[in-house]
Amino acid sequence: MTKRSKIKPDKVVNVISDICPIPLIEARKALSASKTGEIIEIIGTHEASKREIPLAIESSGNSVLRITERDGIWHIFIQKA
Repeated sequence: MTKRSKIKPDKVVNVISDICPIPLIEARKALSASKTGEIIEIIGTHEASKREIPLAIESSGNSVLRITERDGIWHIFIQKA
């Protein structure tokens, strides 16, 4: 996937203003409710969660497709394995 290509998520989880551990819990819940291959976009603002979520996702065998940030709001795109 090229850097400019648009990722179309199957689900979007908005955790803006939530702090640990809520963003990670919500990301895990979304993964559990997803089918193999589905893409989930997690949107948040908590800096520690931006680092924590990708580590947890990859250690569970799922994939982090992209992480972007603009104006303090980050987007993590993950795909269920």
